[in-house]
Amino acid sequence: MFQIGDRVVYPMHGAGFVEGIMQQTIAGQQKEYYDIRIHGGGIRLKLPVSGVGSERLRKIISREEARRLLLHFNAFEIDRNAPWGKRCKENVERLKTGMPEEIAEVVKTLMMRDRTVGLSTGDRQVMITARNALCSELSLALEQSVSEILETLQEAVDEKIG
Repeated sequence: MFQIGDRVVYPMHGAGFVEGIMQQTIAGQQKEYYDIRIHGGGIRLKLPVSGVGSERLRKIISREEARRLLLHFNAFEIDRNAPWGKRCKENVERLKTGMPEEIAEVVKTLMMRDRTVGLSTGDRQVMITARNALCSELSLALEQSVSEILETLQEAVDEKIG
């Protein structure tokens, strides 16, 4: 169970803070809910405490894990020839895992594609969602602003493109 003040990640939304744990009656049933504020996005979530597993909500990565994730972001190579349909399906599945490495790969793949050949509307939306989630978590883990993290990611992409 998470506590008030815990820094958590909710896949597809990003990192934030547990701001409260409250009782609420919905459809005649009283349940306990986490009140979560997503970092840098102005989004608030209410998630039921019961049934929130690690696939839905997890603690953010440590500073060391964040540093390793940035090294991974810089190092891995992408498949530039993957067909759109396959790429789109894989990207959405990766985002749903909530795993930082998977999200980083989606972000890098789509940022590089955006800089070289452009993105479809669907790809652009996936990139924005993934980038926001990744940047919010790295921002909290490394205690840097979201814009500083985004700049670091953009520099890595620009270096790869040459």
